[in-house]
Amino acid sequence: MERTAIFFWSIVFWFSVSQAHATRELDSLLHALPSTETGPRRIDLLNNLATAYTLISIDEAEKYATQAIGHSREANYRSGLAEGYKILGATYYVKGEHDKAIEYLYEALRLYEATDDKIGQSDVLNNMAIVFTAREEIDKAYTLSNKSLNLKREIGDSLGVAKVILALAEIYMKQKIVKKGLAFGKDALNRYRLLNDYWGISHAMLQLGKMYHQLKNWPYASGYYYETIRTAAKANDHIQIIEANKHLGRLYLEANRLDSSYLYLRRALVLAEGKNNKINEMEASRYLAEYFSAVDNLDSSLYYTKEASVLEREIFDSQKSQQIATTQMLYEFEKKEQMLSFKEDQIQRQYVAIIGVTAVLILVTLFGYKLYGLNENNKSARKTLQALNLEINKLNENLEEKVQQRTEEIRMQNQKLVEYAFFTAHEVRGPLARILGLVDLVKVNELNHEREEIISRLQVSARELDDIIREVSRKLERTNHTNHTNHTSA
Repeated sequence: MERTAIFFWSIVFWFSVSQAHATRELDSLLHALPSTETGPRRIDLLNNLATAYTLISIDEAEKYATQAIGHSREANYRSGLAEGYKILGATYYVKGEHDKAIEYLYEALRLYEATDDKIGQSDVLNNMAIVFTAREEIDKAYTLSNKSLNLKREIGDSLGVAKVILALAEIYMKQKIVKKGLAFGKDALNRYRLLNDYWGISHAMLQLGKMYHQLKNWPYASGYYYETIRTAAKANDHIQIIEANKHLGRLYLEANRLDSSYLYLRRALVLAEGKNNKINEMEASRYLAEYFSAVDNLDSSLYYTKEASVLEREIFDSQKSQQIATTQMLYEFEKKEQMLSFKEDQIQRQYVAIIGVTAVLILVTLFGYKLYGLNENNKSARKTLQALNLEINKLNENLEEKVQQRTEEIRMQNQKLVEYAFFTAHEVRGPLARILGLVDLVKVNELNHEREEIISRLQVSARELDDIIREVSRKLERTNHTNHTNHTSA
């Protein structure tokens, strides 16, 4: 608890819950809250209030963040839910409950990833790096810080880059890599100066002062603490002023400059009491107890020791009661969320059933339409086949007629050929027989005186044969011409 308190106000700015200065926003936010209706606007307002309270009262910050989470769940507002988880993670870190802090920060990261919110992702990654740094898990812290730095560079968040670089400075100091830690701290300081961000400048100054304080370089450490007070006053950041005075008092106590130590520790205590800042009030009381012990004022030392113990008990009791209230509220929200989840599951199942029935109906309709189309296609095909059958039948009938006609033509032609053959056999045979007989007579020597008459008869028979042959040729030509004409017309 003590260690967490020592680190809290010096590194709370690393938790990128907001870039606005809390003390300047609180009045306007509290004034706007009663008139803001439920819904995303009220949720955002609650988260802004929680952010503003992180620099004033962790209990109030936790209260408003828890309310924002509850309303976000009811409204299913994931952006508001993620922001609430991020702030709640920061508050649990401050209380030293690092496991709880990591749990809520992981939830916030998951939601930011689901909504592709790179600004939120980069902020949460940096916050997680802070927690792992406090847990001495440096490798994890270094990995997460670099992821955050890459995202912030990608989205062009100059202020976010400065914050992550300052967080990396703390990581390097944890690893005892002093030069690199100081280099990163100074780089962050220069970036804040370029942005003219007094709030960031004061935090970078304080961090550098603590680094040099750790190295026991009193001049540099005290110089950065003084600059922190001056710059924090411009930013109206009372917490940083208290922190710087407290660390100056502690530095002078370690350097045995007791008068200066008392001056700054007493100033830190008065400022902490005025701002109701219990943690810094408790720490200032403890350092004052050490101071009075150093000057041998044991009564005053005992007084401030008791004061510190009382404050520690008050802080512990307040945190426990707030934690119980927060746990109860979250439990109620969880119950409501489970009921909503159950109803959503029922609706989802009904929705799936409706989709299934609809799909079946669509498939049946498509199947019926397909069958109707096939039936129409079958009817069309049937009509086409019938038309083709009729055409084939007609062709078959014409073919039969043509075959019969052709057969008749061939029969008649054969008959004519038979007649021609008969005609040839009888008509040609007479003249040919006479010619053959006259040739035989020519061979008889005794008939030499009759040769001229025989030759004359041969000529007559030859001409008769020639006429017959010509007549046969003409008949054949007429027949062929008739057949060719009939075939062409057919």
